[in-house]
Amino acid sequence: MTAPTQARQIHVAVAHRDPYVAAGIASLLRSRADFVVRSGLADIEGDGDSVDVLVTDYATGVHKATNGPPGRGGPASKSFLVVTDQSTGWQIRRAVDAGVRGYLLHDCSAEELSDAVRCVAEGRRYLSSPVADQLLDNLSSAAPTARELEVLQLMAEGLANKDIGRRLDIGEGTVKAHVKAILRKLRKPTRIAAISEAFRRGLLLEASP
Repeated sequence: MTAPTQARQIHVAVAHRDPYVAAGIASLLRSRADFVVRSGLADIEGDGDSVDVLVTDYATGVHKATNGPPGRGGPASKSFLVVTDQSTGWQIRRAVDAGVRGYLLHDCSAEELSDAVRCVAEGRRYLSSPVADQLLDNLSSAAPTARELEVLQLMAEGLANKDIGRRLDIGEGTVKAHVKAILRKLRKPTRIAAISEAFRRGLLLEASP
């Protein structure tokens, strides 16, 4: 007699900046038999290969997906699911462009959270209906490129064009071209106004730990 096949267990790390949200997510997922749940970024930094899905907040998810180490344990081998209250089309678009594969809002149900984790673990994308609607509405707008976002972040840190060029290893003329494109896409006449608009739209992240 053949023994029944056990369902594949999905290894999940929960690392959310809001401790109450993190505790709630971990508790809900642990109530499902197919999830093995850990809490905290420390669990994935040293043992990333054994994690199928990282459930996290917006800033951490985008930062890790964009800047994580290459190779095993890095963005290519780990799927990110963001649970957040950041719901503007620009914020969602930035997360998706960065490589975040799942995006839920804080008011999602336990069932939707579980379904999203399973979907992301299988290598597919999961966007809740409100998130998908916001993303579709935003697709008609011109979005800053990845390089322009890097320039924008350094502008927000107060760096001049020459210093931005040194930091990114590009010419000052190239920086000026990026700044011009940023002002045009954000429809603002000055750097200060563009930075303010970028924060409003969620294009600039707070510093990640």
